[in-house]
Amino acid sequence: MPSMKPERGQGHFDRWAPRYDRSIHQKVLFGPVHEAVLGAFSSFGAVPRDILDVGCGTGRLLEAAGRRWGEARLTGIDASGRMIAEARHKLGEDPRFTLIEGDASALPAGEASFDAVFSTMSFHHWGDQASGIREIARVLRPGGLFVLADVSMPLLPLFRPLFGHADRAKFQSPQAVRGLLERASLSVIMQRRFWRAARVQLFIARKA
Repeated sequence: MPSMKPERGQGHFDRWAPRYDRSIHQKVLFGPVHEAVLGAFSSFGAVPRDILDVGCGTGRLLEAAGRRWGEARLTGIDASGRMIAEARHKLGEDPRFTLIEGDASALPAGEASFDAVFSTMSFHHWGDQASGIREIARVLRPGGLFVLADVSMPLLPLFRPLFGHADRAKFQSPQAVRGLLERASLSVIMQRRFWRAARVQLFIARKA
């Protein structure tokens, strides 16, 4: 398994974790992005049995996925220990949820473990984006879907605190993201812009 590497801006998210769920950005950005990602998966995929959220934060997307697919097993991984602690406090008594502190470039999961992998608004913080996508391809089952939503660059000042440490963030163009997915042998079956103000790009890629 690849060596562990810290995600970009991890300390920023450790400090943000206790108030993360109360942030206005949950309503104006994160929540709508989560619904778009889950809806996009539903349009292309069967009912998932095993779901992974890479960069899960406090588990809000996993909560929404658990409401949508009540029988699914849901795993969240985040580089911020404080985010994982908040998620465990909220979801830990529900046996459907597994929450792990870890890194995208070294996912603590076996090959072909998941039929759905999500990542929302965290990709630009990954220390090694190419390795992270290869890891997602490794843990996806054949026919499984990876749904990625991220910004190419925030436009409005409202959103800049979300992407703090911009000197260390690694924003990618849609063309560059598509290339990374294809080089990991993931076939892009959908690509669209979700929200112009924050330049959110949404991709769905399938493993052959």
